[in-house]
Amino acid sequence: MRRQTERLLNLLIALRASRGWVGRERIRTAIPDYRELDEQAFDRQFSRDKQALTDLGIRIRTADWSDSPGGESAYGYRIEDADYALTQIDFTPEEAALLAVSRTLLEGTAFSADADAALNKLRGLGADFAGGRPEVAARLPGALAGSVFADLVRALEARRAVSFDYRRPGGTAARRRLEPYALLTRGARSYVMGRDLDRDAIRAFRLSRISGRVTRVPRRRDGDYAIPADFSAAEHFLREGLDAAPPAEAARALLALAPERALPLREAGTPHALPAESSAPAGWEGWELAVDDPARFAERLLEFTPSVLVVAPAELRERHRRLLADTAAALQGAMHA
Repeated sequence: MRRQTERLLNLLIALRASRGWVGRERIRTAIPDYRELDEQAFDRQFSRDKQALTDLGIRIRTADWSDSPGGESAYGYRIEDADYALTQIDFTPEEAALLAVSRTLLEGTAFSADADAALNKLRGLGADFAGGRPEVAARLPGALAGSVFADLVRALEARRAVSFDYRRPGGTAARRRLEPYALLTRGARSYVMGRDLDRDAIRAFRLSRISGRVTRVPRRRDGDYAIPADFSAAEHFLREGLDAAPPAEAARALLALAPERALPLREAGTPHALPAESSAPAGWEGWELAVDDPARFAERLLEFTPSVLVVAPAELRERHRRLLADTAAALQGAMHA
């Protein structure tokens, strides 16, 4: 892969550096990878490389000419400015805000580095994201920044049937298998929607109730299902009454967070003063969050150990303490096994 990248860069430079048409033999002698190939192998490799640049959006123009003294014909190639240079990119304040919010959504996921690189490139072209509406990001569900969201985005893109452990409030986790159709956000709740393979019906699952990792369904291939042309996520929500149902009153949890740590928890909550009797270390900050499933939330807090302490309520603090103790015991047992 590295060698191919270097060869494409060399070809791009050779065609961009010349003011006129570049002949076939000149290209062959100028690029080391081409010099070691015979005629047929060079033709095949050169054709593949031209197509690779075309697929990247870089058009290679071709021309032929006649050599009057010798009576021979040949071909030349070049990349014109109009086929290479990016056009001016302008964003409205709303579009800039949307891109900035998208970057917040991808914080902490497998897409974080790619999102940073994309925004940096756009800033290099003069795009301004500082003047958008950063307050929008504070209203985004913090659960979207986790690995479940990234896994489901990949599954949707690949049309990949997935399975995961899903637990309803007050119940135990059960394995579910799904062909994802859409990801939606409704207020502070986020859902994945698709065809439940075991029930052969369209179902919606809240991301905050998915435990562990999202995995591929065995013996299924990417792209082996299609989203129905008449599927509408919004209509399904209305038909099932999911939008109409008022959200249950969520409990409030007060956490102590280590400085500059546990960013998804910060994004999902608001700053709150810590009580004087709190046992949080000096410099830690109070943060209040809404919790609609204390058991699931206590498990999620394990991801941020040792950067979080539960201050209140007492039931959540005790549940979190037991999970930490059980995890430590399991690790100790594994080390001495």
